[in-house]
Amino acid sequence: LVPRSPRQSNISMAPKRQRQAAPKKASPAQAAPAPDIRELLKRCSRSSLESLLVSKFDGGFLSVEEVEAQLVPTAPPSRAMLSGTERVGTGAFDELDCDVFTAIVTELDLRDRLQVATCVCKGWRFLKDVSHLWTSMRVAGSSSESSWRDRGSHDRVTVSNSGLTRLLDWVGAASLTELRLHTGDAALQPWTVTSTLSAVPAIKVLHLGGKKVNAAVMEATAKAAFAPTLREIHIGEDVAGSEARILSMLQEMPALESLSVPRGRVSAPMLRTLAAAWRTKRNGGPPLLSKLTLATSWGQFEWELVCCVGSLFPELEELTVDSLSVGLDVPLSSNEDNAAWRDYQAQPKVRGAVDAMPRLVRLRLQRFCGYDFYACSSEVAACLRAVLRAAPALETLLVLGGELTSTRNRADKTLPRPTDAAGASLELLPPSLQELVLSDLDLAPDDFGIAPSLPALRRLQLGNCGARAANVAAALVRECPKLKDAVVESAPVKRRGAD
Repeated sequence: LVPRSPRQSNISMAPKRQRQAAPKKASPAQAAPAPDIRELLKRCSRSSLESLLVSKFDGGFLSVEEVEAQLVPTAPPSRAMLSGTERVGTGAFDELDCDVFTAIVTELDLRDRLQVATCVCKGWRFLKDVSHLWTSMRVAGSSSESSWRDRGSHDRVTVSNSGLTRLLDWVGAASLTELRLHTGDAALQPWTVTSTLSAVPAIKVLHLGGKKVNAAVMEATAKAAFAPTLREIHIGEDVAGSEARILSMLQEMPALESLSVPRGRVSAPMLRTLAAAWRTKRNGGPPLLSKLTLATSWGQFEWELVCCVGSLFPELEELTVDSLSVGLDVPLSSNEDNAAWRDYQAQPKVRGAVDAMPRLVRLRLQRFCGYDFYACSSEVAACLRAVLRAAPALETLLVLGGELTSTRNRADKTLPRPTDAAGASLELLPPSLQELVLSDLDLAPDDFGIAPSLPALRRLQLGNCGARAANVAAALVRECPKLKDAVVESAPVKRRGAD
């Protein structure tokens, strides 16, 4: 046996206890730490803070003692406010009347109104019961179930099928007077649209668009309670209904004052049938239609459509005709495939006089072009000449020739002129004209005659009207006593959508 050495017997495997340093005595200055000013401000009421700020408006600083003097000794117990307009503890906002809130929210877009009424504070939930805030609704379909707060623009609400139902239940569908609904490609289903239309009996303005607006939706619209008293309807170009379905729906709306028919779904026989049906429902009275927007199919312009609207709708005051592809200036080609198309375009489209429109005050003609060719000058001049003769009380005229769809051919093509061998069409502008907008036309000073008689003209805008546009504007400013200035731009005047 080997005896242990004294050193080995003192070895221990347990860790040594760390020696703790003795705490230092706090100095008198560190005994009471400075209070956090942010925590103090949280404990002050809003009204107390406003009083302190007003007292220091002319200068000076807030001391900690002054803030501590305003502290609420004991926080009041919280209570849930499920309804009502009570606002307590919000400082100066406590004194604001509910009418002030309503006036502010009225100026907001629909999406912002919904956020204010549901997401800001409980005291603002009374806005839900203010009926005139929710009489107009612009809705677009969304395939996602996400909230309307996360999608869409400020002027419309983007919802799903179930979201649209909940939204109408929340705002109260019975008080709705204007509905603008776009289904999207496959977001809002037809059954959702039909159930929505049956739940809004008091609407006066209806806009329908989207691929899911089909025959079933149009049939439900015709049978809806609001159909006999509807004042305005706009049918988008992307709807799935045929011309016959649209006609069947419109025949049940004899009180219409504004109508917009989609591209390729309107013809002269259709308008004649529609006007006759309205007269029958009105016991022989003339149709009330005062605003009409027509869009024809590209390259298949029907001049008879323009000729008949004056006699069919004697109350017409505003007329917009889109896609006036009257006789495109297509060059001759030896290609046999283009022979039929060339022969069709070579035929004059403007035939016959336009029925008188004595009440028409606003006329908009746009897109005198096709894919890669402008309309020929003789057809454009004949069209303008015929329309101006039929509208003696015209006050606003917009002629927007339009740009070619094919961008590579724009520089090689010549803009049409409003003057042909028969004379200058613009010299027929009525003396009542107050606003004139021309775009994508090759203008010259003599296009308006030697001495244009436009005593009421106040506004003139020319866009992409050739190298002589500035001379034309200067001549009109000299001849028109109320025209003080003119806008001349090299870029075309953009077309505005109907919606």
